[in-house]
Amino acid sequence: MRVDPVSMENVAEYVSYCRRYGAEHDDSFLPDDAFAPTDEYPAYLLLAGDDAVGAVGLLRTKQYRDRRKARLAIFHSVEQSPEAYALLLAAIRQHTGGLKSVYGFLPEAKAEVRRCWEAIGFSLERYVYWMAYRSREVPPTPVPEGYSLTALTQADEAEIREMCDLWAHNYGGQLGYVGATPEHILGSFDSEDHVPGGVLLLRHGTTPVGTVHVLREQESNSALVGMVSVHSDHRGQGLGHLLLRRAIEVALHNGLSPVYLSVNAANPSAVGLYRSVGFVEESVYVVYALTVS
Repeated sequence: MRVDPVSMENVAEYVSYCRRYGAEHDDSFLPDDAFAPTDEYPAYLLLAGDDAVGAVGLLRTKQYRDRRKARLAIFHSVEQSPEAYALLLAAIRQHTGGLKSVYGFLPEAKAEVRRCWEAIGFSLERYVYWMAYRSREVPPTPVPEGYSLTALTQADEAEIREMCDLWAHNYGGQLGYVGATPEHILGSFDSEDHVPGGVLLLRHGTTPVGTVHVLREQESNSALVGMVSVHSDHRGQGLGHLLLRRAIEVALHNGLSPVYLSVNAANPSAVGLYRSVGFVEESVYVVYALTVS
């Protein structure tokens, strides 16, 4: 077996492999037909003769590098052996300078693959629930007096910067936190994942206190909810319910269902909030991390 870097000459083969096998592990950041390898997303193919038997891609955009980490977009081999995974890992290690760790997601049930990852140095970091809201209705939730909930547009650059700063303040201490940059949010308005009305900022008076972001999952015509947070000074007033229900409203209004989100299993208050709104756990993922510095 050998490992080749993904270039414009073999990128179609990489995308095809990811499309065929990536969802077996984690389909959150699989490449589409427009994918091109860059310094922020290097990728490699594992080959046996002329056949692709494995692939690895590493997300190392600014929001990850700021946390000195990178996320595996795919780390998969049909040759389920530590040797195959070690070859892919050795290739991607060339792109981990300045980072502390690399991490990736595996379904809890993938016992054999988990053993392969553990054999080459990955260790269990946390468990994550993948939750879904499948009802086509959502109870109306009024905005409390003194608060306002605004759907931001691409023109609201100052407000989007406030949103990113607030997200870092509200959620930055959580395990698995990856920051959101204003550039990333602004860029999302031009992507196929954009949902009209899906970038929401909650204020108390003029002070930003809550965030939520709704994105489209193209292939399944579903929605993904992220950046759910409420400032600690304003918790316990039902604002989390408000943000989630408005996010669901936005998704359903745009014809997107089910509505998905992920949550750290070790965060019982968040898990309880999502369950109370109507989200149900559908699968459990294990997050594995590898120290690279």
